[in-house]
Amino acid sequence: MRLAAFLRGATAITLALAASGTTAAAQEATDTKATFLGRIVVGYSADGTPVYAGENSSHLEGSSVTAQGGTATVDDVLRQTPGVSTRLNPGQPGVAVSIRGLQGQGRVAMTVEGVPQTFRFNGHASEGYANFEPLFLQGIDITRGAVVTAGGSGSAGAANFRLLEAEDIVDGQGAGGRVKLSYGDNGDDFGRMGAAAYVGERGSIVGAYARTTADAFEDGAGNEVANTDKDRDSYLLRGRFALTDTQGLELLATRTNADYASNSYEQEMTTDLYKLSYTLENGQALNLSANLYRAITDNEYTGSIDGTGSYVGRQMRTITTGLDVTNVSELALGGWMLTSSNGFEYYEDVLGGAEGGANPTYGEAKTLGVFTENVFSNGPWEITAALRYSDYSLKGRLDNELESGDVDIDETSFDPKLTLAYQVNDWLQPYVSYSRSTRAPSMQETLQESFHGYGFFNLYLGPNPDLQTETAEGGEIGVNIARSGVLTSGDRLTARLAYFKTNVEDYVAYVTEDGFTSVGPTTLAYYDNINGTTVTQGFELEAAYESELWSAALSYTNSDSTPPSGYEGYELQPPETFSTTLARHFLGGELTAGATYSYTAAGVSIDSEAESDAYGLWDVFASYEATDNLLITGKIANLSDEEYLPYASTSNGPGRTYYLGLQMTF
Repeated sequence: MRLAAFLRGATAITLALAASGTTAAAQEATDTKATFLGRIVVGYSADGTPVYAGENSSHLEGSSVTAQGGTATVDDVLRQTPGVSTRLNPGQPGVAVSIRGLQGQGRVAMTVEGVPQTFRFNGHASEGYANFEPLFLQGIDITRGAVVTAGGSGSAGAANFRLLEAEDIVDGQGAGGRVKLSYGDNGDDFGRMGAAAYVGERGSIVGAYARTTADAFEDGAGNEVANTDKDRDSYLLRGRFALTDTQGLELLATRTNADYASNSYEQEMTTDLYKLSYTLENGQALNLSANLYRAITDNEYTGSIDGTGSYVGRQMRTITTGLDVTNVSELALGGWMLTSSNGFEYYEDVLGGAEGGANPTYGEAKTLGVFTENVFSNGPWEITAALRYSDYSLKGRLDNELESGDVDIDETSFDPKLTLAYQVNDWLQPYVSYSRSTRAPSMQETLQESFHGYGFFNLYLGPNPDLQTETAEGGEIGVNIARSGVLTSGDRLTARLAYFKTNVEDYVAYVTEDGFTSVGPTTLAYYDNINGTTVTQGFELEAAYESELWSAALSYTNSDSTPPSGYEGYELQPPETFSTTLARHFLGGELTAGATYSYTAAGVSIDSEAESDAYGLWDVFASYEATDNLLITGKIANLSDEEYLPYASTSNGPGRTYYLGLQMTF
C-alpha cells in the first residue's frame, strides 16, 4: 500500500459540506507524502475506500468550513460536528474548542497552520482561544482523543485551522484573484476579503487582506446583546518555492488586529504568526517535513465597559517559539506493510505584560514531545501502535504574603496508543482503540496572583505551584462505513459510529476556601487537583449522503459526562446534540437549496456555570454558481426567530438574520 493524498472530507462530512453542495471524493494517489495534524495519511484499499486505522477525525475542507457562502460562524460549524462544542463568549474574537467535554488551558491542542495557540487567561471565559481570520479559513482538522504525533500536546484531542493558499484561487498555473463579500442584517455584519495569487512552475505566492465590522446583534426577543460588535482586520502573505525536484520551502506570515469588549473591559488584540517550512521527499524511506515558527499575541485593556474597572492598562503578551520535525517512511515486512511516522516537536512559551492581576505576566514554559506512530497493514488487518514521550517544564516566581520563591516544575510522561481495525468487506471497517494522554498544568493555573480587598469582603486569587499533571485514559469502539451505489449509481454514503469513554485523574478545577491574610478574613481561590475520577463517555454518529441531485448529512452526540467532585449538577458538554441537513441540486449542480435543523438539549455548563434550556434552530439557504467565477449565496439563520441561550455561552444567541454572500474569482 502506498501513501495517498488525504481524502477530503470522506470520514466526517459535516452539515456545512452538504449545505454547500460539495461532493466528497478521494483525490487520486500521488507521490506526495502528506501529513495531517502531524500524523501519517495511511491510504486506500483497492476499491478506493479510505483506510482509517480507527482514527476518529473530522476533516473539513474549503467551502465546508464557511457553510452557506460564509454565513455560518466557525462556532456554528464546529458545534455541528459530533463530540465537538465551543465555549462561547460573543465578545471574544477567537474560537475555543471543546472535545468530548474537555477544554480550556490546553486540554484541546489548538493550532493555526500547526502553530500552537497558547495565549490564555484566567476566569470569565474559556481560558484559551485560537485567534485567526475566519475569512482566510480553508480547512479545519478535528481529532477526538489522544494525538500522539506533532500537535499532540492536548489531552482531549486536537484542532488545527488551515488558511488560504495560492492554489485555492488559481487552478493550474498563472495569476488570479478573489473578492469575497458577506452581509448579515442583524447588526450590519459586513465582511470583505481581497486576495491576489500567482502559481508558477516552481512556486506560488498569495497575499490577502480582510476586514469585518458589525454592530451588536439582537436576540430572538429583539433585545440588543451587549458587546457583540466586531472590528477586525487581517493580513496574510504566503509563498512556496521548489528548491529541487525533491525539496521545497514555504513561508507564511499573518497578522490579525481585533478591537472588542469582553470580561468588563474594552480590549485590543494583535496576533502575529510566522512559519518557515521545509520538505524533503526522496523515496519511500525519507519524507521529511520541518517547521520553524513564532507566534506573538498582545492584548491590552484600553477601557472599562461600565466605567468602574480598575485594570485599565492591563497588558498580556504570550510569545510561542517552536520547531517540529516529522519523517514518514514505508517498509515491507514480509506480508505486512509498515507506514511509520517519527519525529519530535519543541516549543517555548514566554509570558509578558503589566497589571496582570489574576493573569501572570512573567513565566516560561517549555514543551518537548518525541513520538513514533506505526501502522501495520496486511490485507484487511490494520494495527496502529504509537508512543509519545512528553517533557514539560515551567519556571516563574512568586512573591506574596502566602508564598514566595522560585517555581521550577518538570513533568515527564510516556503515553501509548493502540488501535486494531479490520476491513470486513469493501464498505465496513470496525475498530477498537485505547490511549493514554496527559496535560501538564499551565502557567496561568500555576502562577496566578491577585488580591481584591473590599473591606467587608476580601478575595485572594492565589497560585498553586504544587499542581499535578492531568491524566486521561480510555478508548473507543466503532465502525466506519463508506459505500457507493446505495440508492442510485454514482451516489455515496459515508458514516462513523463510535462509543467512547475517558477517565481523567487529577482534573484541575477552581476551588475556594476560607483563609486569613493581613487584612483579615479572606476567601482563597485557586486551581487544584480534584479527588476522584472525572468521566466523559458517550455515543457519536456522523453520516453524509451525496448524489447528483441530493446532499444529506447527520450529526448526533449523546453524552454522559461526570464533572469533578464538588461540581455535581453541571455537565462537561451538552447531554445531547443533533443536526441534520438536506439539500437539493438544480441546473446541473449550479443551484443548491436546502435547510438545516440543529438541536441542543438543556444543560448547565461547568464552563459558563449558566443553565441553558433545550433549543432547536432552523436555517434555510441557497447558493447559485452564476458563472465559473461568480458564486452568489443567501441564507436565513434562526428562521423562527427563537430566543435562546447557547450551551456554554455568556449571552443569548442572535435572532433571525438574513445573509447575502458574493464570491468572485478571476
